[in-house]
Amino acid sequence: MKPAVARGSDRRTRALAADRGKTPGLESGRGRAADGSSTLLVTMILLLLSGACLALLMATQTRMLTAAQERVRLRLLAAAEGGVELAVARAMAGAVEPAPRSLGGAAPGAEILVEPSGLVPMARGPCAHCMTNLEGTLGALGGLGRASHVVSATASASPRADGLPPPRRTVSAMVDLAPWPAGGRDEWDLAATMAAARREVRRAASTAAGGYEENSPLAVATFDGADGGAARTVAVGAAGAALHAVELSPRPGPLWTFVDANDEDRGGAPDFGRAVAPPAIARLRLGEGARPVALFGGGYDRERPFEVGNWLYMVDMDSGALLYKRELDAPSVATPAVADLTGDGVADVVYVGTLAGSLYRVDASAAAPLASGRVAAGAWTPRPVFDAGGLAVRQPPAVVSAPELGAPVLAFGAGGGDGPANRPDTLPPGEAAAGRVFVLVDRGSGWIGAADSVPAVDPSGNMPGRDRLAPELPPAEQGWSLALAPGERVASPPLVVSGLLAFLTFRPTVAGDAGEVRRYSLQLRSGDPMAGGGPRSVIVAARAPSPSFGLGSPARIDLDHPGGFSAPLLAPDEERAVEILRASMPQRCRFVGSRLRLQVEGPDGALFRLAVLPVCRADVDWYEGGAF
Repeated sequence: MKPAVARGSDRRTRALAADRGKTPGLESGRGRAADGSSTLLVTMILLLLSGACLALLMATQTRMLTAAQERVRLRLLAAAEGGVELAVARAMAGAVEPAPRSLGGAAPGAEILVEPSGLVPMARGPCAHCMTNLEGTLGALGGLGRASHVVSATASASPRADGLPPPRRTVSAMVDLAPWPAGGRDEWDLAATMAAARREVRRAASTAAGGYEENSPLAVATFDGADGGAARTVAVGAAGAALHAVELSPRPGPLWTFVDANDEDRGGAPDFGRAVAPPAIARLRLGEGARPVALFGGGYDRERPFEVGNWLYMVDMDSGALLYKRELDAPSVATPAVADLTGDGVADVVYVGTLAGSLYRVDASAAAPLASGRVAAGAWTPRPVFDAGGLAVRQPPAVVSAPELGAPVLAFGAGGGDGPANRPDTLPPGEAAAGRVFVLVDRGSGWIGAADSVPAVDPSGNMPGRDRLAPELPPAEQGWSLALAPGERVASPPLVVSGLLAFLTFRPTVAGDAGEVRRYSLQLRSGDPMAGGGPRSVIVAARAPSPSFGLGSPARIDLDHPGGFSAPLLAPDEERAVEILRASMPQRCRFVGSRLRLQVEGPDGALFRLAVLPVCRADVDWYEGGAF
């Protein structure tokens, strides 16, 4: 009976399975297949998610590494740029040796070493807002111009653990500074050089002429040697009716002595009189090339006024040979103004004034042909271009380029005083001549005008004047003149920088030769006070002796820098003048607080400030490089 039951149970089991459409074996196999597919699917999903996570992790790490490198690069770049600023500031403050700096030393692994270079001068050129006089109103100091410098700084990160070189960035810059002394920094104070020059000229004069006066005119100049040779420093000094030239370096010794005893104008006396002003030393285009030349007027003779010295001379600086001699209408006692209008270091035009009140122009832009060693007849003819109304011209004009006008601007004084330089028939008995200051536009050809045609500035006016150098004005209305007090005369070469016109005057005020010395600071374009609303002039000496040619001769250029303890406090009018000068300079200028103080000789030989000038810093270009 048991087998029958077993078979019955088996039948019921199979019946139930049939009711479900399956058999137990098939159900187990299919379950295991489903479980395997699910596992594979989950595994694949996990693999994909793992790969995505790994990719995301790698991308995140890469981005973090890139961001970290970018932060390091930016930190190094900022540090290198700061090093450039530090190098410029230190150089302008007078520091010579570079000064490395370490940043971030308190944070482990964050230290950055900044190694700035010095400020290396690369080129010099004309200053767009400075005088173009080659001999320079600054005389032996060489004038003011533009100096291009190269400076760099390298910033390095902390050493790497793998031994590779640490990341670093280097920034280099080309920086222009203007106005900047044309000579090197060691030439800004030339007291020792001038003393040595005077000793050499005294020795040469004593040997050749047997005598020398200590207050005789003296000019010192430095120029490049021939064919790119070493720079030469020469001096030319006067001794009576003779000029003596010496070389100070690189081959010290006498060069030549010049005298002219000829009487070409048949006046009954030698043509060359007593020199009362130093010559100009500049390069001129002569024959096939340019050469250094000494230019000077014929001087003066008190015994024969207006009969001696009516000439303009040019003498070769190497040999002393006479290259040029042209007649003028009266004695010339002022240093000729030799202007470089193209910025190539060679004179293009020469201006010279006479005691008759005439201003002559010599166009030297084209090379002069030579005949028998001298400038050929008909070349470089002096042409009168302005009549100061009989007022003697005793100082050279300042010449400054005016691109907006397409012509140079001239600033000079005439007249004043009652000395022998004035014609006796031009002054009423017992009356001193009133001096005048002229600012003119010279368009390069033809007649400029006469004194009575120049618009006058009211010397007592307090209202701001109009811009008399505006390009839209008719030529007849451009320029201006300012009347000085009776007997007052311009007693120093004028200085023009960035719209500033500065000069000294002398006016006899007591019996004898004593009088007051004033310093004028005017706006070149209008004649208004430079400080705006203040006086045009201030007294710097109340009882000074009658000045010689040396009054106002610049002797020092001092550089003040931000935070400098030696920088003196400026008077309120000087501070206002500095702000006005900054506003008149080109827009690309950066002002970091540096300024130049021009020190000149006063009537007692002591130094005082003629002008304070802001220094314009212009970044020409920047370069970046480095490695990681």
